[in-house]
Amino acid sequence: MTVWNRTRAKAVPLQDAGATIAETPADAVRGAERVHLSLLDDAAVDDVIAQLLPALEPGAIILDHTTTAPAPTAERMRRLVESGVQYLHAPVFMGPSNAEQMTGLMLAAGPRALFDTVEPVLGKMTGKVRYMGERSDLAAAYKLFGNMTIMFAISGLADLFALARGLGVEPSDAYTLFNDFNPAGQFTGRGARMAAGDYTPTFELSAARKDVRLMLETAARTGTTLHFLPRIADRMDDVIAAGHGDEDLAVLGAE
Repeated sequence: MTVWNRTRAKAVPLQDAGATIAETPADAVRGAERVHLSLLDDAAVDDVIAQLLPALEPGAIILDHTTTAPAPTAERMRRLVESGVQYLHAPVFMGPSNAEQMTGLMLAAGPRALFDTVEPVLGKMTGKVRYMGERSDLAAAYKLFGNMTIMFAISGLADLFALARGLGVEPSDAYTLFNDFNPAGQFTGRGARMAAGDYTPTFELSAARKDVRLMLETAARTGTTLHFLPRIADRMDDVIAAGHGDEDLAVLGAE
């Protein structure tokens, strides 16, 4: 295995494990049958691919694990495939511990025949690989869906912990609520109905807005600044004003 990193020091641990450190992307891919990319963004991917293409072996496969935007990803795949390069976009839901333990989830989009060729190798990397289809931008889209969910969850926790501090409750103590209360049920229950456009009320939007009012009033009384909940309240008010207050909270997702 030959490795390259824009910050050379980050590759040193791999050298200690037996890998060879290359000085350039081109040096890294010479003689390689598979090239794995894990970079920052679309610009980095395009830059590194441009550097390595002159040294890429005929028939070598580029497996790009970078989180990128759908449109540039589709254009990149079109451009590379037309030039005869085998390219598969395969972003991952993996942290460092997942990488060490070979667990996590990988999404893949691109030519089916190419995916079938590399699936056994990819499965060993993550434990689970989901093929999204031939449509070249789908893995990029679904990776953004997943990361968006993470952003929403962390934003909600940020406001939750702020309100806890305002009420004199340590965030570590507030977090113990989740020992018994599992909000993931919102995804499997309400989320599934929401995706299907079913807004039959089990928790009316108007009632949910009342609870948000209580949260905002409590924050105001304790001098707590909430950064995300006020935006949710604004959206609730708009949807209620449009006549949907007696429908389920899930109606926030209606067009």
